[in-house]
Amino acid sequence: MLTDPTQPLLTAIRDRLLSVGEIRALIEDRVFDRIPNGPTFPYVSFGEIQVIPETAEGIDATQTFVVLHAWDRFKSSSATRSLARLIIAALHDADLTLPEGRLQSLLLQSSRTLPDPDGLTMHAVLTFDILTDANVA
Repeated sequence: MLTDPTQPLLTAIRDRLLSVGEIRALIEDRVFDRIPNGPTFPYVSFGEIQVIPETAEGIDATQTFVVLHAWDRFKSSSATRSLARLIIAALHDADLTLPEGRLQSLLLQSSRTLPDPDGLTMHAVLTFDILTDANVA
């Protein structure tokens, strides 16, 4: 069976971020799959997601790349970088529980901070490489 762990992963990532007091103090509950019009800053949004199945006889695993975007509006990038560091600390090598299957690893692949073209918004882009296995032994 070909498994797509996307929705359980996004739910577990959101729950993990909102369980960290320092992150919750900054973004409250603003972790968006779809950004609303006129959002309050700072916030985190899910971006690109790529699922690569790893199937063979008796194997039902996936490698999933999840991109998180952290947004803030300040004249310097330090607040955005601080939020990105908190997200990385919360997720890198975390042991998230999934309702089905098992998380094998969740590792930061890349992190970058850049100014948005609007001249007001700073933006951090965090890519996580996640391995899951649908077979629970």
